[in-house]
Amino acid sequence: MTGDTHHATRAEALWLALGVTVVVAALVLGEAARTADGATRAWLVAAQATCTALAFAVPQLRQWRASRAEASAEEREIEARVETRMAINDALDPVLRMVARSVAEPDPEVRERLAAQTVSLVLMTASEFIGHDRSRACWYRLDAGPPGRLVPVEHAGRAGPPTTHFVEGSTAGDAAIDLVLTDGALRCEDVLSAPPPGWSLDRAPAYRTFVAVATVGDDAAYGMLTLDALEPGSLSADDEGLLRLVSGVLALAMGLAHRPGVPP
Repeated sequence: MTGDTHHATRAEALWLALGVTVVVAALVLGEAARTADGATRAWLVAAQATCTALAFAVPQLRQWRASRAEASAEEREIEARVETRMAINDALDPVLRMVARSVAEPDPEVRERLAAQTVSLVLMTASEFIGHDRSRACWYRLDAGPPGRLVPVEHAGRAGPPTTHFVEGSTAGDAAIDLVLTDGALRCEDVLSAPPPGWSLDRAPAYRTFVAVATVGDDAAYGMLTLDALEPGSLSADDEGLLRLVSGVLALAMGLAHRPGVPP
């Protein structure tokens, strides 16, 4: 039993005990008041009335406190979401500034360098603000071939570079390349219990869960952005959506890098 569950169970028991106590006390005081007289009877009647009122008030108070706790939990969740969005906005700011520089840059070689710097910023943003503790973001560049392949180029976050090359003609390679060419996404909650097609279990995996999204823009496929973590199921659908967002920014930078030069 977790600490929160234990606390909730104990609180329920205390509320129940309090409710039973005031009800029993009201009954006992009522019986005592029937045989008493004078000031004692008046005191017992007043005490009985108080316990009767408490017997009615306890369930109301319990419901009010439960509503307050639920509202507080919702407020904390909203605050956490706002803080996360603000952090991501702050993290994306330098990425978007880099893209803005690419828009205004006439030299193709400079735009190529800016695109490479954008890759680094996007990976850092993904690993630090989207992923959980010790997550790792990786960028795979699509090479047309033949054979077509996805080549690991750069990573950020947890130590240890990616080593897998997804090559056309293998089950895993065809699946990964198809994901990119169709602008798709894949979220695997646990590579041991539900591995993706062609996943090799010959050796212990370096991570247990991952999200992979295509980096595609202007009808051009540039590669694949992935985010992996050590805890199974720790990457959610919201994480996938955020990874798609930063992948779209990266695709924009890639598209600017490959556009024809503009005379100064």
